This record gives sequence, C-alpha cells and structure tokens, in this order.
Amino acid sequence: MIIIIVVLSSGSIFAQTDVKWVNVSLWNPAATTPYSYDNAVILSLGALQAKANNIYGLNASVLSSITAGNMYGFQFGGLHSRIEGAAKGVTISGLYNIHHATMNGVDISGLATMNVVNHHGVQLSGVQNICMFNADGLQVGGLMNVTGQILSGVQISGGFNVANVARGVQLAGIVNFALKDCSGVQVSAFNYATHINGMQIGVANFARRMNGVQLGLVNYSADSSTLKLGLVSISPKTKIRPILYYSNLATFNVGFRFMNRVSYSILGLGTPYDAPHSTSSGLFFYRLGTYLQFGGFTLSSDVGASYISKFYESRERNAISFDGRVNMELALNKRFSVMCSGGYSMRRFLGRRAHADYKPIMELGVVLPNLLKSSR
Repeated sequence: MIIIIVVLSSGSIFAQTDVKWVNVSLWNPAATTPYSYDNAVILSLGALQAKANNIYGLNASVLSSITAGNMYGFQFGGLHSRIEGAAKGVTISGLYNIHHATMNGVDISGLATMNVVNHHGVQLSGVQNICMFNADGLQVGGLMNVTGQILSGVQISGGFNVANVARGVQLAGIVNFALKDCSGVQVSAFNYATHINGMQIGVANFARRMNGVQLGLVNYSADSSTLKLGLVSISPKTKIRPILYYSNLATFNVGFRFMNRVSYSILGLGTPYDAPHSTSSGLFFYRLGTYLQFGGFTLSSDVGASYISKFYESRERNAISFDGRVNMELALNKRFSVMCSGGYSMRRFLGRRAHADYKPIMELGVVLPNLLKSSR
C-alpha cells in the first residue's frame, strides 16, 4: 500500500509510461497486460513467467520474473529473477538473481546473485555473490563472494572472498584476497593483500606492503617493520639459518631459525630424548626469543615448548616440556657461527598424576649459512 501511494503521488512516473495496475500472466505474451517497451505495472503475477518493462510495486512468478526496465519495489521468482534496469527494493529467487544495472536494496537467492554494475545494500546467497564493479554493504555467500572493483563493507563466506580493493572486513573459511589495497581486517585460514592498512588474522598471512599487524602461524610481508605475531614470521630481510646442536635433553637436534629485526623463532626436531635411558624417542620443539648483536657476538634469550614422545615404552610415553634459555653466539665468518646455551626445563608426562620434573639445559652447536641468499 505504501508503494502504491508513493507511485500515485509521483506524477513523473506516469509522464512517459503507460502504467497498468495489474498484470496476470501464464507466460508472456499470454497475459492480461502483454509486455511492451513503454508499459509499467504496479502488480504483476505470473504462473510460469511474470514480465514487464517497469515495475512499481510487485513482480512475482512461480518460475521466472523479468523486469526489462527499472524495478522499484519487490521482485520474486521461484527459480530465476532478472532485472535489466536500475532496481530499488528487494529481489528473491530460488536459484539465481541477475541485475544488469545498479541495485539498491536486498538481493537474496538460493544459489547465486550477480550484479553487472554496482550494488548498494545486501547480497545473500547459498553459494556465491558477484558484483562486477563496486559493492557497498554486505555480501554473505555460502561458498564465495567476488567484488570486481571496490568493496566498502563486509564480505562473509564459508570459502573465498575476493575484492580488487577492500575497505572493511573480509571473513572467510578458506581464503581472502585483496588484489590491490585493503583498509580493514582480513580473517581466514589464508589471507593475501598487495597493500594493507589494518590487520590479518589466519593460519597464513601474506602482504607485499603492510601497515598494521599480522597474527597467524606463518606471517609474511615485504615490510620488515610490520608487527608479526606467530610461529614463523618472514620478510625479504629474514635470515633463515639451520642450526645443528648437541643437548643434554635430546642428544642430536636440528632446527631452522627465522631471525628478523629484533626477534626470532626456531622450529626443529631432536632425538633421542633422555639418552641412554630411552633410545627410541624424540621431540618436536618451538622457541621464540629476542636478541642483541655486538659486532660478531650475539646474545639472545628465548622461551619454548617441546612435545616429547617415547615411541615404544608402554608407560610414560608422551610428555610436554616448557623451556627457557640464554644463548651466546660467535660468528666465525659471514657464513658460520658457533653457539652455546644454558637454561632450565620443566617436563610433565601426559596422563600421569605426578609432579613436574625440572632439569638444567646445556647445549653446544653450530649455525649454518643463511638459506635466503638475497637477505642482507
């Protein structure tokens, strides 16, 4: 009723258009008001198809609803909805909606929505939403959302979000892509942006240029000043150096040290653990620390955790330990260094009600050449 009152009060709508109150159709042209290029309909109902040039109210059909011109109001198609001109209002279909001009409002479909130009409002579908140019508002897709130019708002999907430029939030189950710039937040298992001002949160985060924070297991940005929080953080200036060392915890150890501007992390393996009492055993360790360099001498300190497995013992098979170390490293030349470490370890076996074991740490090893030859 509100739409009808607005339509009747606007003389401009009737100026160049033949407006009909009602159209009932089976399939155009089998209709009370057959489609023509200059007509408009306020209420259009179709058994199989409802088609009109302009809609100023409601266009609904069991199968297919088509507006060849502009639509102001509500359009529903059981399977398919298509609007060739501008649209303001709500479109709903069981499978897919297509808009060939700018849409302002809410677009809902069971399978997919597609806007060839711009969309201002909400796109909601079970599988995918596509806006070829600019999207302002909210895109929610079961599998993916795509914005060809500028996204200003929020993308939410179970799989993929893609935008040329993203200004707002991208939230996805698998991956977010901002092909050029991103100003805001990306949250997904994998995040990528060419240039981002904001935050990336995920298992793996990648950015060529970044002003902000990366929070994830693996973080990469070409800007070495970016704040990276995670297991491994890499930039073009990161020094990735293998480390081989003896320890009184696990006899033979190999690890990879990722050294950035003021901090480093180490991932590695050691075996056997607690020799000679247990020869079929080993551990996986992670260490995070910070360092100071004085010429060829490096003083560092780190904390870490280890998962310990005694492979064949029936009792006391698995354990975790938390370790703290102070390390001293002396460069022999530009490629090789020697290092020694001391600290303390707290170990607790899983599934056993007992106090933790405490043990001092003594280690001696060698640091091998940097794997990234281009790093400085």
